[in-house]
Amino acid sequence: MIDINLNRALAIKMMVVSATMVSTAGLIFRSLYSIDAFEVIFFRGLALTLSMIVIISVFYRNKAVKATKGIGFSGLSGAAFFTSAQTFYVFAFSNTTVANSTFTIATAPFITAVLAWLVLKETISKVTIVAMASACFGVILIVLADVTAEGKLGIAFAFLTACSFSCFAVILRHNKNVEMLPVLFFTGIISMGVGLVFGQWKGMPLASDVALCFLWGGVLQGVGQSLLVLSTKVLKAAEVPLIMLLEFTLGPVWVWLIYGENISLGTLFGGSLIFASIFGFAFFEINKRKIVKN
Repeated sequence: MIDINLNRALAIKMMVVSATMVSTAGLIFRSLYSIDAFEVIFFRGLALTLSMIVIISVFYRNKAVKATKGIGFSGLSGAAFFTSAQTFYVFAFSNTTVANSTFTIATAPFITAVLAWLVLKETISKVTIVAMASACFGVILIVLADVTAEGKLGIAFAFLTACSFSCFAVILRHNKNVEMLPVLFFTGIISMGVGLVFGQWKGMPLASDVALCFLWGGVLQGVGQSLLVLSTKVLKAAEVPLIMLLEFTLGPVWVWLIYGENISLGTLFGGSLIFASIFGFAFFEINKRKIVKN
């Protein structure tokens, strides 16, 4: 891979741009007119695949094929879990509000901590346990705020999104040699397969819907997540979820501004509790590392 001299300030800016771009996913989904969820997954996967071919070619140059083949079983497993996360993401939006979806998905850092403890035997601090308990209470408030069965199903899909993403994160944490950009390429390939097999395909979707899917997969996922991958090479692990709070904050705001999708009081309180938990968790981890270094 091309050696990029990233400083901390630039990495933070890249992370902010990435979070802002990805935060518009809910807005794009609400803008779709008439397209099956699995068809969305197919076209989004196609756009991500094409986007990653270009990005991998630029960053790996003549070693692009070797880097793509070199991710091994761990990389493919990571791509499978990431595809699951992206698939459940769509169904979460289909059944509940963007706020309920994004706030629930924001619990992913805590699910990752539990999985890392179970699989990698990483210790969990008391502060992390308290933060997890607080975030769980926040999710309970969100569930109670959405009284419909469909809404609760959407929250369940959002939780599965967080779980799938956490499995993906643990696999990559256990296999730190795996290059992330090729993993995103295979995520696109697997997504295309899932969408092709399970889509209704009663007719060609509207060109506007396909264009929005390409915007979602090619720009938001391809470019946005590539910026995330590159910035995490410089930023501390605890800083990533802290900056990603921007995504979970802006996501419901875009839909509220454009489509007037309201946020219930219970969702607002629950989301605020989750955000406070993530902020406290990240703040503790950052300061703990400073103390260790000193």
